[in-house]
Amino acid sequence: MEEVENVAGILKVYKDGTIFRVEDNSSLLQGEAPETEVATKDKVLNEKLGLWVRLYLPSSHLQHQPQTRRLPVILYFHGGGFCLVSPSLPEYHNFSLKLSATVGAIVVSVAYRLAPEHRLPAAYDNCITALQWVRSHAGGGGDFEYDPWLESHADFSAVYLMGDSAGANIAHHIVALRGGVEAWSPVTLRGSILVQPFFGAEQRTRSESECPRDAALSLELNDAFWRLSLPVGSDRDHPFSNPWSPRAPKLEEVPLPPLLVAIGGRDMLRDRGLDYCESLKQCGKSVEV
Repeated sequence: MEEVENVAGILKVYKDGTIFRVEDNSSLLQGEAPETEVATKDKVLNEKLGLWVRLYLPSSHLQHQPQTRRLPVILYFHGGGFCLVSPSLPEYHNFSLKLSATVGAIVVSVAYRLAPEHRLPAAYDNCITALQWVRSHAGGGGDFEYDPWLESHADFSAVYLMGDSAGANIAHHIVALRGGVEAWSPVTLRGSILVQPFFGAEQRTRSESECPRDAALSLELNDAFWRLSLPVGSDRDHPFSNPWSPRAPKLEEVPLPPLLVAIGGRDMLRDRGLDYCESLKQCGKSVEV
C-alpha cells in the first residue's frame, strides 16, 4: 500500500485511508498498586465514541467514610501530538500513580479520540465531556453515570487541569473555548499545569528553526502532527494551533485559571512556550514559569 504519511514509523497513513499506529501497552492490570498505595480503575464515558478515563485514588481513602477529608481532582491530558498513545501507556500510567500518591489527589486521566481518524476539535470535545462528567458529581447537571470515588472523595472546589505537549494545548483550549473558568461552576478550576505546551504558527521561532533533526520532537515530526490533527485544509495559524490567531478567542477577555508552565530549556517548543507565557502576563494573567 502507498504511504502518504509516515511519522517516525510509529504512525503510518496509507492512500486508501488505512492507518497503522504502534499501540501502547494496554495490558497493565487495574486495581491496587502496592508500591504507591494507589487504586486504579477505568470508566467508560461514551462507548460509541470510545471515550474513557482512568481513575487514580489513594488507597487509604477506600476504607474511609465520605465525611473524611476530600481530595483535590487533577484531570490529566496526555501528549502525543493528538495522534498517539493513551493513559494506558506505561509512562503515563506510572506518572499518574506517582502523582496521585505524592499529591494526595484523585487523578482522572482522559483517553480522548486521536487524529487523523478524528481531527481536532474531537480531542477538545472529548476532554470537555470528561470535565462535564466530573462537574456532574458536584451538581453540575448532565446525563452521566456517577462514580462513587468522585461522589465520596472529591473536593470540587479544588479541580486542576494538567497536560503535557498536546495535552497542555488541550488544557488551554477547554477553558478558552468555553469562555473561561466561570463556565465550569459549580466546579472551581483552581489552576492549570502545562508541561511543554504544544502550540504552533506558520512563522518559525528561533528554537524551532535551530532544532536538530535527531531531536525527540523534530521540526519534521512537529509539522506532521499538525498536518494530521488540524481540520483538513488548515495551516498552523489555525486557532487550535496558534492561540494568538485573529480567529482565536481574545485571551485578554477570557478568565483563565492561574497557570504553572514548565518549559524545557533545550526543547524545540521552548520559544513558543515562553512567548505564550509572556503574552498572557501582558494580558494581566497569573502565570508562573
